[in-house]
Amino acid sequence: MKIITAILLFLACTASLAVWTGPRPALRVYDESGRLLATIACPEGFFISYIHSIHLSPVDEEFIVEDGGILRLVRMQFNQLSTGMPYDGDDGFSVENGRFTVYPNRSFKEIAIRVSPVPGHAIRLEDKAYYKLTGWAKVGGLLILRAAEKNLLSSG
Repeated sequence: MKIITAILLFLACTASLAVWTGPRPALRVYDESGRLLATIACPEGFFISYIHSIHLSPVDEEFIVEDGGILRLVRMQFNQLSTGMPYDGDDGFSVENGRFTVYPNRSFKEIAIRVSPVPGHAIRLEDKAYYKLTGWAKVGGLLILRAAEKNLLSSG
């Protein structure tokens, strides 16, 4: 009986460890030459946050990482309707917590971003981790975001 209990305990510990160390969604950040700059675990998704260059108010684009290396834009929130801001999405338009919200439901294999000269351009996680894009590239520099299914080491 002790051997069976020990085996079951071992299997339970192994399964538990697999949850912590196994594949989980992550975001990889590359420079324009294709050099890997960071891998960021984002099991609950991530946000690209910036200040809109025309009306100078915050915009948050929420993404999730899906199987097959897909980045899906699931929600956009912004404070002001103006030039360059969307007004519709696959699931409509609403106001949530005082912010305009659309649900674009768009998929990308990669996202190319030029670092904005307007401060506040960042990748943000739900747990409030915050990575300034200027930490990886100069203003005007190109960054490429791609999905990864295995978290290596975050270097942000």
